[in-house]
Amino acid sequence: MPKQYFFESGTFPDLSYTELITVLSSFGLPKESITRYGNSIFLLQHKKLTELTVINIFKRLGGAIRVGEIVEDIDTFYTEQKKEGKLIFGISILGDIKKSDSSFLKRLGNGIKKQLKEYRISSRFVLPIRDGYSLNAAQVIKNEILGKGFELIIIRNKEQEIYGRTIQIQDLEGFVNRDIQRPGSNLEMGTLPPKLARMMVNFTALSSGTIWDPFCGSGTIPMEAAVLGFNFLASDIDPKAVEDTDNNTKWLYQEGYITDTLYQSFYLDVTKPDSAVVKKLKNTDIHAIVCEPFMGPPQTRLLSDVRARELLDDVKNLYSKLFELIDIKLAKRGIKVVMIIPSYKTNKGWITFGIRELVGKRWIVKNSEYSPTRDLKWSRKNSIITRNIFILERS
Repeated sequence: MPKQYFFESGTFPDLSYTELITVLSSFGLPKESITRYGNSIFLLQHKKLTELTVINIFKRLGGAIRVGEIVEDIDTFYTEQKKEGKLIFGISILGDIKKSDSSFLKRLGNGIKKQLKEYRISSRFVLPIRDGYSLNAAQVIKNEILGKGFELIIIRNKEQEIYGRTIQIQDLEGFVNRDIQRPGSNLEMGTLPPKLARMMVNFTALSSGTIWDPFCGSGTIPMEAAVLGFNFLASDIDPKAVEDTDNNTKWLYQEGYITDTLYQSFYLDVTKPDSAVVKKLKNTDIHAIVCEPFMGPPQTRLLSDVRARELLDDVKNLYSKLFELIDIKLAKRGIKVVMIIPSYKTNKGWITFGIRELVGKRWIVKNSEYSPTRDLKWSRKNSIITRNIFILERS
């Protein structure tokens, strides 16, 4: 029986599930390898899987917090954890939570310490902060738990409880650095979260090739594509955005995030594309387009219905010209597109427009292939804008 592994999703479980399916596809693994265990835990089992493969899958993901191995024999698990020096361990509960779990964690941790002491193993127990039920990534990393001990995971759904051991935690520092430390950004124009950018690149189900972002802004999508090993093209109507993307890519080289990425950032107005640029794009192998258009400045209050429709018309116009460029002037076939259409919250409710208002029947909408609900949304609590994500492929 092959080993079973678990992935814990981030804030948006449906997006995380879709991302895992698409990344598995790039590794040649079927989506039937995944079992959804509750809302935010995904179990993975396949005869081709090794721990190294699982780690490599996890490293590509933007929407997973931790990955681990399911523990079959919990009775012998603790005493098998041999480490030099003091053993540091933590316990996290994922899935369904009970009111008594805070005190349960303390009792269990103290019980494990006592059991380890009987085997002459000195240990330190790390509790989740603020009476929480799971260790956050910073706690696991700061306390060196995975190097000096273990994190025991209790995974619950409404019917049963299983146990796991964390293998790796999300590279939180890397995402934060690429978001905050990069030299070029324009907060007034709004920025795409790097984790979402990573997920969107993964939604292409590709493992290599060239990604084009025609509305690159300061380069968040190209940066995450480069870190994943893709080459990229990045264009924008704003010369400052092109310059920022170029500087940010050079910064990635300097910081050691990338080593041999081929890239080009350039000016392009998709509504009036320069013929020389079009010719070059036509003669370039582009495997996928991943983008978010300018959707207006960050919003802090409800929009008027009129203003929201103006913004939507601007987005629709940009996309209409982009698809005209892809279909007619570039004549690209078999290309994939991962794109965002916004919904705006107005004083009359939410408004948006449909994907079929932009693309013809030759474009296949693949959302239902990866998501049971078809809806792939990224929206923060009390947000004025919801990002609706669509995965397309040109027949």
